[in-house]
Amino acid sequence: MFKSKKLTFTLISNQANKPVKRIALPYFVVLFLAILFLLPITLLIYHGTLNKQLLTTNASLSDQVEHLEERKEVLSMSLDELKSERDTVIERFEALDEIEEQIHEYITTLPDEALGGIEIPLSTEELSSIDSDDTNAILESSAWLERYQETLTNIEQLEENLQYIPTAWPTEPNTITSSFGPRNDPFNSTQAMHSGMDVRGAIGTPIYAGADGVVTLAQNHGGYGKTIIIDHGGQYETLYAHLNAIDVNRGDQVTKGEQIGELGNTGRSTGPHLHYEVIKDGVPVDPEDYINFFDNEDE
Repeated sequence: MFKSKKLTFTLISNQANKPVKRIALPYFVVLFLAILFLLPITLLIYHGTLNKQLLTTNASLSDQVEHLEERKEVLSMSLDELKSERDTVIERFEALDEIEEQIHEYITTLPDEALGGIEIPLSTEELSSIDSDDTNAILESSAWLERYQETLTNIEQLEENLQYIPTAWPTEPNTITSSFGPRNDPFNSTQAMHSGMDVRGAIGTPIYAGADGVVTLAQNHGGYGKTIIIDHGGQYETLYAHLNAIDVNRGDQVTKGEQIGELGNTGRSTGPHLHYEVIKDGVPVDPEDYINFFDNEDE
């Protein structure tokens, strides 16, 4: 018959007259008692390790929540700044609308006189002839004819020269939203130098060359977005930025008033507009001095 193995424990007393006691326990009982003793210790160690991991995870989650809260505050501040800039832009557009209406009212008011033509100065003798009602003498005067021919020659030369000077408006309508010179940067509200003028318009509005010249750049150009640069014979260059489309290539010959692209909102821009620069001898100058050249001459 099968006999289970036993483990015998011997108990010896300190007193000599006490008998020696022996306790025999089966192996499975000893094993059960050992497991029963070690199980709480194992569970205690397991729970301690698990609790440490949970504390570490909780600390990591707390750091992430704190980081998200900080980012939320930053985004909230950025949103407030954008709303403020939006309100400023809306106010400016409203003010520009009022100015545009005033300009239209002014344009529809016709002057009492409509005069024009080329003025040829008269000499004292010729003025005396007019006083004598002898205007035919003036018309037959060779000196007057020479001055007239000289005037026509000068006009032709001036027109040829003007073909290479950027005096044409680069787009229509010609409503300037920001002029050349110091201004508050529309993105960070700090004082900055504006190297051209901004002309607002709808996306797709045609953009025209300000003068005859050769295209030296027709591509994306950093914060300018889609950009065209035209060289007008060495002294002058013009720059057209934030375009929606470019209709020319580098090296193309263009003429004053020729369509070269479309108005857009690419690059560092708060809305659809054309950023237009006139560069003389490598230095940006006020474009309005050139596009208003003839108006200034009439004043």
